[in-house]
Parts: sequence; structure tokens; C-alpha cells
Amino acid sequence: MKIEEHEKALEEHIRKLKECIDQGLEKNQRNIGYNASQGSGELFSVYMHRLNLVSTGEDFDHRLFKKQALLDERIPADFPKRNEILAMLRAIEERRNALCYGKRKGGKEVQEVIEAFWRLKRLVGDAHE
Repeated sequence: MKIEEHEKALEEHIRKLKECIDQGLEKNQRNIGYNASQGSGELFSVYMHRLNLVSTGEDFDHRLFKKQALLDERIPADFPKRNEILAMLRAIEERRNALCYGKRKGGKEVQEVIEAFWRLKRLVGDAHE
């Protein structure tokens, strides 16, 4: 996808996250898990495009961030704050299935995913500037 498409998708995920937060964390945990995970992937794609480290057709499946072997194979080896960014992506992805498909969690667990997403967003923004 082109960077513009990733940016549009990211805006949509951010909008949905904000709506879910306003409506209540616990009753929206599945949507929060989904949108935080997908939004993180879009955020990472935008970042990689801005650094000119990927081609227009490159796309990152959210499952990629859970597996070190895939990360080593598919993700460029050198970019600002690489280890921090990948650790944050992994942390969000590791919670995705529990939130999306598991039993209801407490608000604290859902809040942690939201906070991780916003930290990632700041980290990628700071790393790019």
C-alpha cells in the first residue's frame, strides 16, 4: 500500500480507539485489542515508508511482531529506536488475542494496551523527527 493508505487506515484505528475509550474500556476490550494491534501495524508501516526503508507494496501483518525470526527476516536491521519500537509492537500484539478472543478482562489490562499504543505513537513520532 501507499503511505497515504496506511495513514488513512491509521486515522480510522485511532478514531475507533478514542470512541471505544469514551464508551468504556471493559465493554469495548475486543475493539480496543483489534484497533490497537492493527493501528500499531499501520503506524509502523507509515514510519518505515517515511524512512524510505520499504517499497510501496510492502505490508506488515500484525502477527509478524510476535515472532523474532520473522522480524529478523522482514524488518530492516537498522533504524532509529529499532529495539524499543519492536518491543512495543510485540507487547501490543501479545495482548491482542487475549483481548479480542478471551474472556472479559479488567479495565487495567485494557488500559495497558491503550497506553502502549500511545507510547508507540510518541516513540515513532520522536524517532522520525
